[in-house]
Amino acid sequence: MTRFSAPAGRVAFKHLALALAAAASLAGCQMPGLTPPPQQTAALPPPAVPKPPPEARGIWIVGSPALRGTVDQAAAKYTGGPDTKPHLDARGTASGFRAFCGGVGLDHPDMVASDRPIGAAEYQRCRSAGITMTEYGFGPKRFVYVKDSHMMAVPGVNDFVASWGQPGKPVSAPTAGS
Repeated sequence: MTRFSAPAGRVAFKHLALALAAAASLAGCQMPGLTPPPQQTAALPPPAVPKPPPEARGIWIVGSPALRGTVDQAAAKYTGGPDTKPHLDARGTASGFRAFCGGVGLDHPDMVASDRPIGAAEYQRCRSAGITMTEYGFGPKRFVYVKDSHMMAVPGVNDFVASWGQPGKPVSAPTAGS
């Protein structure tokens, strides 16, 4: 029997097919230094807002550093005692809403200073924790939200809010786009 060798083009095609198959199988392998870092898929919560010590608690406000001047001006006009002195922990609006919506009572902030209206997800988080609140506007992009339950239960909150001399409005569910 006489054997004929395959034409050169056919051999090259087989080698090309084997090379492509090897490349495809290696594409799924993770080579050190060649793979991108893993992508974060969910937002991590910000660091917890530290609870002030009981002797320095006063009126506990969290939120935007952009409202520090507004809060400081209101605190300067407030004539409450040293145990009701307002304190702003300005770590940001989102962090402030997360702490504010954590619950009611002395272990949670009384107010959140915000540079935007409350969002729908934040509102739902607050409602899930049993929180109702009142919104006070201090001009464009300046809001302070106060827990209704803290108005009478936490010393000084009601008097501090009254010192602003403006009416608040109950917060109802914002639209999904806010």
